[in-house]
This record gives sequence, C-alpha cells and structure tokens, in this order.
Amino acid sequence: MNYLWALAVAAGVTAVVTPSVRRLALHYGIVDMPDPGGRKIHTRPIAYLGGVAIFAGFLGGVAVFLPLSRQLDALIAACAILVVIGVIDDIRGLSPWVKLIGQFLAAGVALTGGIGISGSIHDPFGGMLNLNWGRTDLRLAGLQFHITPLANTLSLLWMVGLANTINFLDGLDGLASGVSAIAALVIFGVAVGPQVHQPQVALLAIILAGAALGFLPYHFYPARIFMGDSGAYFLGLCLAMLAIYSGAKLATTALVLGFPIVDALWAATRRLAKRRSPFRADRKHFHHLLLDAGLSQRQAVVLLYAVAALFGVVALRVGSYDKLLAMIALIFIMAAAIAALVWQGQTRRRSAGR
Repeated sequence: MNYLWALAVAAGVTAVVTPSVRRLALHYGIVDMPDPGGRKIHTRPIAYLGGVAIFAGFLGGVAVFLPLSRQLDALIAACAILVVIGVIDDIRGLSPWVKLIGQFLAAGVALTGGIGISGSIHDPFGGMLNLNWGRTDLRLAGLQFHITPLANTLSLLWMVGLANTINFLDGLDGLASGVSAIAALVIFGVAVGPQVHQPQVALLAIILAGAALGFLPYHFYPARIFMGDSGAYFLGLCLAMLAIYSGAKLATTALVLGFPIVDALWAATRRLAKRRSPFRADRKHFHHLLLDAGLSQRQAVVLLYAVAALFGVVALRVGSYDKLLAMIALIFIMAAAIAALVWQGQTRRRSAGR
C-alpha cells in the first residue's frame, strides 16, 4: 500500500506544481519558440521548465517515504546538478561540451556516493564478468571509497549515456515522460520481486514513475509545457542510477529503453559520419520518421509506449540470456523499420517533387 501512496504523492505534487512553473516560465519568456520548416513540430510558443515540476514531485515523494542515506543523498545531489544545468540551458543556452562536463560531474557525485556498477556483473550466459581489475580502497573523511577503474568508467558512461538518451527521446509531446514512467515501473517490478527484493529501490522507482505520470497530462499532445533539458536529464540520470542502485538490473533497463538507446546510438553515428557534433539536433530520429510516414503525434507516441511496455514485460519475465536475444531482435527490428521509413520518406519526397 505504501507504494501506491508514494506514487500518488509524487504524481500529486508534480500535478500541483506544474501550472505554477508554467505561469512562471510564460511570465519570464522562458519558452520554446516554433521553428517553421525546421526540426521543431509545435506551432506556438510552449513554456519550458517542466523538469523543475517533475523534480519537485520526486523530492516530495522522497521526503515523505524515505529516510536520507549516503546513497540517497548522492542520488538527489546528482539529479539536482543536472536539473540546474538543464534550467540554465533552457533559459540562456549552454555549449554541448559544458553540458557534457556537467553530466560527468553529476555522475561522479553519484559514484562517490556509492552508486556504481559493482565489481562483478552477470553476463548473458550465466557467468560473471569480473570488473575488479586495479581496485584500490580509500578511506577519506570517515568514508570508505572503492576505486575500480573499469567498473567506475562503465558507471559514468552508463549514467551520462542514459541522460542523453532521454534527452534525444524528448522530441514528441509526452514521449519522454511516458516512456520514462514505463521504465521506472519496470524497475519497480524488478526491485519489488523476490529475486532482487530491494524495497528502497522499489520506492524510489515508483516515486519517479509518479512524478513523470503527474507531468504527463500537461505534456501529452497538445503539450502545454515542455520538460526541457532539466527534465530529460533528470529522468535519464535517475533511471540510470536506479538500474544500478542496490541491486536493480542494468539489462532490464537497457531492454525497456532499448528503442531510445538504439535511436540515440544511430543519431550519434549518423551525425559523426557527417562530421557534425553528435549533440547537434536534427529531425531524423525514429519518432520523426514515424511522423513522416503519416502517423499523428498521438499515434506515434502511443505506438512507442507500446514498444517500451512490451519489452518491459519481456524483461520482467525472462533471464539474462533471453534479454540479450530480445535486445538483438529489437536492434534488427529497429534497423529494418528505420530503413523502411527512410525509403518511404524519400519516395514521398520524389513523388511530391514531380
């Protein structure tokens, strides 16, 4: 029952705070302007700063249901860093490299607080991968730190990578908030189960899901407010930390977020191949291709919700090896779908040009 109350409190706080944040953003002109003929889809100015409301809902749920600890303090501090960076970027704009440095700083705070991939992880074939090479134990200011170069590096890349993945996903109304809620619910399902049984992780996951769901009515098409970088970075980093916090599963999160991860990798590869920054936005993400194929925003978003939910259910019901097979299948499906949608778009443009 506490889980339902936690979800309700986080959702309620976000739902109550969001209109005030929207009014504040509109009053000070913190809006995303339309871009006729460009990559942006909306046709009127939309308020930013929705991420502040999502973070407020998360903090509200945490304050009511969880005692503070070293790891939880680190999680909140890391998220706060990215929310602040996101707000500054939404207001005045920041260089992609400044944002990247901030993301690594936030991930580093989480790591020093004890949120990192452990010295060994399960491989898909039932064995263990030892990441303990070069481990050094350090005691500083009464705290114990375990410096493990390989595991620490993987942790940093995972957290920064997932923060950017959710940011890349935030291209249609309601897409990033809805998919993040689904991912958080799947992590909750893993953490509350008998194999993992981490009640604190389960509470954090259900609180995060509630915060995202509380924002969704304002974010779903037609959106009245955007989460901005502050919301996307917060959701991505928090999901990444929950996936490794106290025993939750990396493979499960990677599978439920499989399509945005594949899309983000494809976007970065595509841009680098054209000698452009991987952070330079374009209108060639998978969700944009669905629009070009004739789907409405709502249809495209609901379809991608269904994909995330389907693979989330698979992740909850199968073992590591089957998750690997499911991820491989998802990659092939995504590749085939992208190729088909690109070809269809080119055919439409050629036909329109005649």
